[in-house]
Amino acid sequence: MSALIGCGGVQPQRVLSFSPFLCTHESIFLTSKQTVYGPERPQNQGRIDRSPPCSELCVVCRGRPPTQSFPSTAPYANMRNVIILGGSYSGARAAELFSQTLPITHRVILIDRQSHFNHLYLFPRFGVVPNHANKVFIPYTGVMASPGRSSSAPSSKSSSSTTEETESSRSGDSSDEGGPTRAQCVFISASVTEVGPGFVEIDRDLDEETLGASVSDDDDIISSGREKWRRRRLNWDYLIYALGSTLPAPLLSPARTKVEGVRFLQAQQERIALSKSVLIVGGGALGIQYATDIADLYNNPANAALRPENSVEGKKKITLVHSRSRFLPLYKQEVHDEVTRRLDELGVDVIMGARLALPELEDDVSKQPLTSRRVESKTGVLEYDLLLRCTGQKPNSQLLKKSFPDAINSQGYVEVRPTLQLDSCNTKYADRMYVIGDVANTHAIRAGHIGWNQAGIVVQNIMSAVLCGHREPSLITYEPSPPQIKVTLGLRNSVSELLPSMGASETQVKMHSDGAVDAGWIHTWTRMGVDAQDPTI
Repeated sequence: MSALIGCGGVQPQRVLSFSPFLCTHESIFLTSKQTVYGPERPQNQGRIDRSPPCSELCVVCRGRPPTQSFPSTAPYANMRNVIILGGSYSGARAAELFSQTLPITHRVILIDRQSHFNHLYLFPRFGVVPNHANKVFIPYTGVMASPGRSSSAPSSKSSSSTTEETESSRSGDSSDEGGPTRAQCVFISASVTEVGPGFVEIDRDLDEETLGASVSDDDDIISSGREKWRRRRLNWDYLIYALGSTLPAPLLSPARTKVEGVRFLQAQQERIALSKSVLIVGGGALGIQYATDIADLYNNPANAALRPENSVEGKKKITLVHSRSRFLPLYKQEVHDEVTRRLDELGVDVIMGARLALPELEDDVSKQPLTSRRVESKTGVLEYDLLLRCTGQKPNSQLLKKSFPDAINSQGYVEVRPTLQLDSCNTKYADRMYVIGDVANTHAIRAGHIGWNQAGIVVQNIMSAVLCGHREPSLITYEPSPPQIKVTLGLRNSVSELLPSMGASETQVKMHSDGAVDAGWIHTWTRMGVDAQDPTI
């Protein structure tokens, strides 16, 4: 065991990896420092299959984690839990990596309120353009890539409660002797109601098999709970908190199943189609995307064939109100200039440096009455019949306040160490808790690709601790990358500011006019290991 990378002061090897999730309607990649377990590991401790990636930025090959197999050394009864809370970009990536690297002594449990991965960057596009809503809800089956179980309260196509078992046939899941060689993977569709020292509690009962592998040094915490808790609590040896932030109103779906999510987007499409004047408040990427997509679809004659049949005749009046004097101020002036140019080209009325005293309205777009309303602005009275509030994200940190109040800052974000461990004085548990994604105060921008890259750091650190046993692991630290973005400016246009290559230090701004109306959704399904032939699954 002395040669294990990451133990006893030996530093893990670094390689370059790619994130397929950027703030965009299209899946693209950027470079980030990432880690794998180095080649010095003895053969009987597992091997790494690391094929060279494509020379191009291939959506299938780039970002694929190394595969690693471990000997079967422990019965399922003694497995320890690595629990991931939140299955969005950061949580899903962590689950994918763990499913291919954790030894059989452990299992990875992914818990998310929704039955499917929600590709949120496509919500604005498919909340406007009809006939694509199925494509943003992706099954987790490709992410959880080893033998395991899906314990899902809502099934993929209904709201009924089910528990289903799924077996993976991917190579590396079984040894030559027929036994499993990788960690068991479990997906649970449920809401988390409590996060405590050594345990999590969810909003529904679990079966005995799912509960049965809850074995750790903190069993007394679980057993001391009231009986009604027993079937709703899981203990953890390592916890990854990836619950992100509450979403702006147009993205804030109450859906827990794919069917409900599709209905949410379809209802939004219909409301937009029937409106005559749309007021969009918030000039960040989300507000810009809604404004330009609606204008391009309904006010551009070239896109008439894409409109729903029930849309009102005539052009829509679209107004975008932004509280600042510049769009996307973290980025270069060229980005602001291109956003402004496209908004003007598409006929969107823009009011900068203004805040509106808006009436209390139903935030759910589909439930707003299509009646004419008026609001005062610094340029005069604005009339509208549909309001899109594209502001108001708040970190989902409330579940940590009870047991780890010192880790929550005044803005509600969770403080983390450079290793992405929870920064709390309760080190007995904080050393085994990691926080990633939008909810973590890492001083990086809050975007899907950032959380995706943070997941790799956390997986490396937990794997170092798992493989080192009682020895002190060598943990690596997270280094934020420069702010990068790609924003759509209509159905085919976009502007991006990205690093041009892996070794570059200066970002470049580029304009594009050849984007796909369907936003390249197939690339994301393929990247997540799911067959895209039937997007209704």
